[in-house]
Amino acid sequence: MKITQLQSNKIQILRGLAIIAVVFIHNTPGGMAQIFCRPFLNFSVGLFLFLSAILSNAKNWNPKKRIKKVLIPYVIWTLIYVILQNISTPSNIPIRYIKDLITGNASPIMYYVFVYCELTLLIPLIDKLAKSKYKYLGFAITPIEIIVMRIIPLVAGFEVNKYVKIIMSVSCLSWFTYYYLGYLIGNEFIKIKVPQKNLFLLWLVSIAIQMLEGYAYLSMGDNNCGTQVKLSSVLTGVLFALMAYNFIVSEKSHNMKLLKILGDNSFGIYFSHLAVQTVISHIPLYTEYVIYPINAIVVIFVTTICVWCGKKVLGKYSKYLAL
Repeated sequence: MKITQLQSNKIQILRGLAIIAVVFIHNTPGGMAQIFCRPFLNFSVGLFLFLSAILSNAKNWNPKKRIKKVLIPYVIWTLIYVILQNISTPSNIPIRYIKDLITGNASPIMYYVFVYCELTLLIPLIDKLAKSKYKYLGFAITPIEIIVMRIIPLVAGFEVNKYVKIIMSVSCLSWFTYYYLGYLIGNEFIKIKVPQKNLFLLWLVSIAIQMLEGYAYLSMGDNNCGTQVKLSSVLTGVLFALMAYNFIVSEKSHNMKLLKILGDNSFGIYFSHLAVQTVISHIPLYTEYVIYPINAIVVIFVTTICVWCGKKVLGKYSKYLAL
């Protein structure tokens, strides 16, 4: 997809919106708040992947460049999170670092690096599937993974093997739909012409469905009832991605400077916001009086300033921290 300057600015605005949703997700309380708040936020990671995919093409495939961009920050930020978690027991840091580096367990955000790298390496196969007569079968991958690996064990009341859990946590299969949809649209293998108003109404309906599915998850004892990897969440995320695409290709310009700033710094905010959140949570009385959603706004504000300062101080080396 050839991108104009106006469209490039809109993509950054959407990335700014996505990073806001990511931070809000990581500050949303448990229980019923997950059921009623998370459906409005569960487009975040899917939108990042969708936007990446519409800019991807097998002809210009350069996995080394893309993976290097995220791998070095992953290695550094994994160490930072391991130190933060083991600051009172420094002797645990070396072995913990190695384990978390392999499994992506240093922080809840690290799975994205694995997912992004996997999808990047799969671009040649994605391209072949997109060009084949079976291209629509690609949309079955994510639902099948969710049904077989997540819903069936939950309903049946058993837990999958811990090693399978690790694989599931960093697998791209549950996120494949977003990337595949973006690749198909960005490379004009399919064309979507649904009015924005219709998509918005469907999005609202999908949110209601997502709340019902979230309540079902909670009633079965799943505390992660607001997860982005349930069927209704994917439906909501896909509809939001299609609205985002309509926003990108429309000729109308939008002056959203704050979202543009957040979008330009979204990579750094993504990696660092949980570290910032951990530090400020130790401020006396902070967690008692700064409640949701104010705490999420505080984290966004402080993290953005930290990222901006990091860029100024580190200069060209800031890229190694994804700043």
